[in-house]
Amino acid sequence: MFPGITIELISNADMGSIHLTKAHQFWPLTNYMSGFGVPMGSYIERFRLSKKMLEEPEIYIDEALFWCLASDLARREGFLDWGFRAGQQLNFSTLGEFGQTLLRQPSLKVALEVFLRSISSEALQVQFGLAKQSEYTWLMMSGTHNAPCGQDVIELYDMAFMCKLVQASAGRHWRPPSVQLQAKSLPEGLDASGVSSGTIRFSSTVTAIAIPDALIATPMSNYCSSAIADIRNNNSERPGTDFATSLRLFLAGYLDEGITVDDCAEMLDMSQRTLQRRLAKHDTSFNQLLDQTRFDHAKILLLNHSVNVTDISYELGYSNPANFTRAFRRWAGVTPRQHRQLNCQ
Repeated sequence: MFPGITIELISNADMGSIHLTKAHQFWPLTNYMSGFGVPMGSYIERFRLSKKMLEEPEIYIDEALFWCLASDLARREGFLDWGFRAGQQLNFSTLGEFGQTLLRQPSLKVALEVFLRSISSEALQVQFGLAKQSEYTWLMMSGTHNAPCGQDVIELYDMAFMCKLVQASAGRHWRPPSVQLQAKSLPEGLDASGVSSGTIRFSSTVTAIAIPDALIATPMSNYCSSAIADIRNNNSERPGTDFATSLRLFLAGYLDEGITVDDCAEMLDMSQRTLQRRLAKHDTSFNQLLDQTRFDHAKILLLNHSVNVTDISYELGYSNPANFTRAFRRWAGVTPRQHRQLNCQ
């Protein structure tokens, strides 16, 4: 596609891990559909995503499952341009420190470089990169074909995200003069003039937007020299890189549902035997991992004296508070109330 150009693509995907993204990364999409009265809770339940994802921004969500939900929702509800429309309404302030850091960079060029360095878990092996050609710098994405479903929604949402990043410097009415799309056409209801001010090439090997070189050095809208945050070494948005660590983050969103090993294996599309075998390579088992996840969250919840032990037990998936007390004594050697008295004064 770009003859004679060296293209550097950035990806942090780990084939050994469960690919996770924090819930708030999906909020622009879920909020957009909720605004049209779409019952997002029903879709979330149907695809067995964590019911907490609409209220708790920091829990981790299986990205592949969400994009399968996106594909099904787009078809059933008739919102085939959902990804692009939601991306257009994206507000960087909803992306936490990641979004604020991008806006605080001194120029679009630096913001693009920080974006590439800071990409957290690209669950479906999506890759981003920059390439120089003639009077343009191309911001590119590839790898959406690896997604089990929802490729069109992913591509249009990420393309809109890339455009929003440039608009933070060029102004909200800016549109790329040239666009490359992996899709064969735009979905019904999406006009070409809303995507590009010039040309659109379909059936490309990558998704790409052309940024005129004249824009590259322009300042970002929120630039403040005294508040630049360097997040090159910030892993707060990055899930664990091995299977066991990723699974612990995944389980945290389902504790109150009393998740079992069968439930977990089914959601991850593998057999129980495969799940346990992969955990054995990390010298643990599903029950040990679930216990550790519950213990970690119990200690956090016990810090809040306004939450009683009974409510904590239900939050962790125990049907009987006595079972939680016995389990906690086994983990810590004391009861939950004794732990609170000893550590939370």
